[in-house]
Amino acid sequence: MGKKLLIQGGCLIDPARGYTRMKKDILIEDGCFTNIDTCIETAEDMEVLTLDGEYVAPGFIDAHAHVYRAVSLGIAADEIGVANGTTTIMDAGSAGPLNIEDFIEQDIKTSKTRIYAAMHYAKTGLLNPPEADEPDKYDLDLGIKAYEKYKDHILAIKARASNSCVGQLGITSVKAGKSLAKSIGLPLMVHIGNMPPEIEEVLDLLEEGDIVTHAFHGKKNSLFAAGQIKSETQAARERGVIFDVGHGKDSFHFKVGALAKELGFYPDMISTDLHSQNYKGPVFSLSITMDKMLALGYDLETCIDRVTEKPAKYLGLLKLGKIEEGALGDLTIFTIKKGSFDFKDSNDNTLHGIHSIHVKHTIVGGDIVMSKG
Repeated sequence: MGKKLLIQGGCLIDPARGYTRMKKDILIEDGCFTNIDTCIETAEDMEVLTLDGEYVAPGFIDAHAHVYRAVSLGIAADEIGVANGTTTIMDAGSAGPLNIEDFIEQDIKTSKTRIYAAMHYAKTGLLNPPEADEPDKYDLDLGIKAYEKYKDHILAIKARASNSCVGQLGITSVKAGKSLAKSIGLPLMVHIGNMPPEIEEVLDLLEEGDIVTHAFHGKKNSLFAAGQIKSETQAARERGVIFDVGHGKDSFHFKVGALAKELGFYPDMISTDLHSQNYKGPVFSLSITMDKMLALGYDLETCIDRVTEKPAKYLGLLKLGKIEEGALGDLTIFTIKKGSFDFKDSNDNTLHGIHSIHVKHTIVGGDIVMSKG
């Protein structure tokens, strides 16, 4: 018989499966959920984790971080992952076709946190930025070959549509990334920043399933204008383009976030863009990024949905992001602290909140990999 873990006494939050703070027991066997019920009897061969009403959610998924330690932005995945309640991370473009194998061997295979890659279309990813400002810095044939060899680890293709990354090539460089993504049937995740290219050019390039990250940055090249959603932004959403928070060092502005919420333009995913230059502030963790969304007025269920069900769906992680029999046994267990909290965005603006997520246990594949008081 395989390993069994029984979690008793928790309140489940998994809105897509109808769990809205419902008290249930959960049994995980051989790394997968096998029973979710009001009361599951203990047995001698079970490890038992007894809770006292803590919230139990599917393992949190961070769809944008940088955990390839060979690049300057890279940080150890477990430091920002399982240590803080995040069970799965998609690295957003740190490695390209020439160093994706090294990333897999050095970081993906050695971490307790589940790691996937949005492989950069540039040959060596973010090893030597600016990474895609000259045509000889990317090779689509290399990208196709790398994907064919390592497709189990690659969920998307990454591009940075910002002057500091593509230089005067502008949209021409980003189109190369889109070409690679389309040729292998993966979504393109696009970082949006300063011109060139213009945001309208980027949006017009994107198709259903492609992802815009840094959706609420405070730069001029924005998804919004004059207090309204740009027509190109709305058209992109209507044809199925995904919009992601991607907090980052310089890519989340509270006023833009508040405007988006007021206009009903909710993010499809909440992610951090955590890396070596922002994990000690202003980003800190995925849970604190969620705290900021709570302070903007989103409810807890919406925030949980955007770090579980939605990223799993959009990234094709069919056995993650859900508490359901047969799914992988990843859980984030937490409480909500009530008090007075001041949060900072990427531009040093302050937002006051009254709730903060406190992660108590991280479970990956039925293993309790982190517990704290």
